[in-house]
Amino acid sequence: MSSITKTKDTARSFNLVTLGCAKNRVDSEGMSTLLLERGYDERDEPDDADVVIVNTCGFLGAARAESIEALQGLVDQRTPGQFIVAAGCLPALRGYSLDLPAGVDKILTTREWFRIGDTVGSLFGDSPQPQLAGCDGLTTTFTHQHAGPSAYVKIADGCDHACAFCTIPTIKGKQTSKRPLHIIQEIVDLVALGSKEIVLVSQDTIRYGSDIGMKNGIADLIDMIGEQVPNLPWLRLLYIYPNPIVLKMIDAVARHDMAVNYIDMPLQHAHPAMLKRMLRPANLNLTRRILDHARNALDDVVLRTTLITGFPGETDEEFEYLLEFVGEQQFDHVGVFTYSPEPGTVSYGMPDQVPAEVAEERRNAIMELQQSISLAHNRALEGKTLEVLVESIGEIEDEEGRTSPVSVGRAHRHAPEVDGLVFIEGEQPIGAFVDATVYAGTEYDLWATVEPVSS
Repeated sequence: MSSITKTKDTARSFNLVTLGCAKNRVDSEGMSTLLLERGYDERDEPDDADVVIVNTCGFLGAARAESIEALQGLVDQRTPGQFIVAAGCLPALRGYSLDLPAGVDKILTTREWFRIGDTVGSLFGDSPQPQLAGCDGLTTTFTHQHAGPSAYVKIADGCDHACAFCTIPTIKGKQTSKRPLHIIQEIVDLVALGSKEIVLVSQDTIRYGSDIGMKNGIADLIDMIGEQVPNLPWLRLLYIYPNPIVLKMIDAVARHDMAVNYIDMPLQHAHPAMLKRMLRPANLNLTRRILDHARNALDDVVLRTTLITGFPGETDEEFEYLLEFVGEQQFDHVGVFTYSPEPGTVSYGMPDQVPAEVAEERRNAIMELQQSISLAHNRALEGKTLEVLVESIGEIEDEEGRTSPVSVGRAHRHAPEVDGLVFIEGEQPIGAFVDATVYAGTEYDLWATVEPVSS
């Protein structure tokens, strides 16, 4: 691991623009921390910074277009002497670095973010700082400068699967797991800074540790966190690939009160023939077994999945099968995406492409069904008291235009950024847990008060 010497130079400043998923936000936090340790000032607006770093997303065509547009806008409006750095997934995609705007000064792929100090320093003519052999983005340790009520911790990078629609292996390469010691230390630091929830993320969370000789890696990691960070209130896991190992992970979640009863398992589809074309696990009996085990082993468990409509060859019958499966399983949260043909993937150029308007109609049908399911689940919570982590304070306006404060937070049933929210009347301390009684449930959100109310 590199030993970073802090050098004070307040004349130099940076701004970070983060696009894409939670994993990118973890990398951005790491880049910010490393630059702060070198003495750079972080600015809120690009116009105020000497260097603007865009942590790009390259997962889908729309995300790549957004990244290029963001870079082009910064290049066009750059202030005199300002540098632009393109970091993250887009430069890692073969050939896409050629599409970056001509005014970009430096590029840094997703597995090089830990080199941000030397990259930015080189723009000012600084010499590289010493770095030990074997140092990379998953073994570099740094001290967190700040932390919110909820914080992401990336436990691995890359993916060993080859799903027909996915560009991740091209961008990230094979899975590389972070050592448990480094994960534990990062969590300890974040909890010391005030984080109440740690969210473990990676491309394939369930296979954590398989590349470093851990047989039941994710279950063992949960046990280690439970034993070594007993003052962590909430531990949440995202991106659980359907695999028999999930059964042991569920058992580990059941052993620790800090592990929230929340299973996020992206399935992508339900029809076995479609899953085989997607190069995804096609054993629906195993999927049902996992979901049933979660419901039996975990009290008040919350189940989330993501699905794709319009994958090449998807027939009306296969879609109806998927729709029936969603109705059967009654997931708490469902995200639905229309298929995006990505160059370099197995599915790109497959025969029997589904028209975009058909894929969109199918997406809307699932979302309409899921909204009715979610509404029923949320209304069933009316009158119940939930533990809520308060994350911000906002305002609501009544019919007469008068405003009043509202606290915004999440219960254990809501993952950051992807699920609904809990709105609590009045101001509650940010970062605190409060017991809030739900008085209204909508398709996505809950409304609550800290005092019980009668119907």
